[in-house]
Amino acid sequence: MRRLRTLVPGAGLVTAVAAAFLLLTHPGAGSPGRLDAHHLTEPVSANQLRDVLEAADVIDTDLPNAELVAEGKHLFRDPALFQDGLSCQSCHTEGGANADLGTQVHPTAPGDFVGPRDPPSLWGVGETAPYLLTGSVPTLEELMTRLIRNFFKDGTPTGERVAALSAYLRSLSPPVSPFDLGTMSSAALRGQRLFQGKAGCMSCHFGPLLTDNKLHNTLVPQMPGANDPGAANPPHAFNTPQLRDVAKTAPYMHNGAFTTLRQVVQFYDKTASTAPLNLTDQDMNDLVAYLNAL
Repeated sequence: MRRLRTLVPGAGLVTAVAAAFLLLTHPGAGSPGRLDAHHLTEPVSANQLRDVLEAADVIDTDLPNAELVAEGKHLFRDPALFQDGLSCQSCHTEGGANADLGTQVHPTAPGDFVGPRDPPSLWGVGETAPYLLTGSVPTLEELMTRLIRNFFKDGTPTGERVAALSAYLRSLSPPVSPFDLGTMSSAALRGQRLFQGKAGCMSCHFGPLLTDNKLHNTLVPQMPGANDPGAANPPHAFNTPQLRDVAKTAPYMHNGAFTTLRQVVQFYDKTASTAPLNLTDQDMNDLVAYLNAL
């Protein structure tokens, strides 16, 4: 949501709002990295959070869901509401992950870590708590409260706004795919069997959205010069992403370390915490075909 809008030609370091933001160009991407929309620095007091969540719960019960979804869609999309003129829609287009805007590059505040974070898609987000890449926010309504506090121009989280945004996000379902239609290719079907069996992917990716909603450290490599700590518990862990429509969310992993699904499969086969999987080239091709069918 919150982006740097003006770049200084030839400068490697841009200062904005008294904080230095390192501009990186992600491998395989044509645009420079931008700011992390979910680095939440403006606090919400416990009393304010309680009051907003209680009000949102009442509104969610009293108003028709269709009305809430329509209002939430407006709040999600209207750039005029946001501090930097870029809305949620700017990064999560129609609920997907808009890779064209690039990865979000830290530091975004003094003392912050260094390194990129990659924006996820929001398909089925109502079923993927906890939230953010380190799982630091337990509920969708609390996340909406904190995002409004940090990124709306007036910084005012209200029950109406939180209920509406939450309702809209809960309405976001994955695009219909061969996985849904039962029209996967023979290669994708072989890949599905590998995913569920030999490759062991289902130990973390299962259910309708293919996620266990837990934090894991799978030894994803840091990007050059980065020191992203991930979660505190488990140490260096990140939230398991849902995999629906994954083919359209490159680059991959929490930091965009891999530009292709083939690289992702090779990582899990050779160097991840899951390695070695002893996959053949055909196995890897079939797994990629399955992921492309999701």
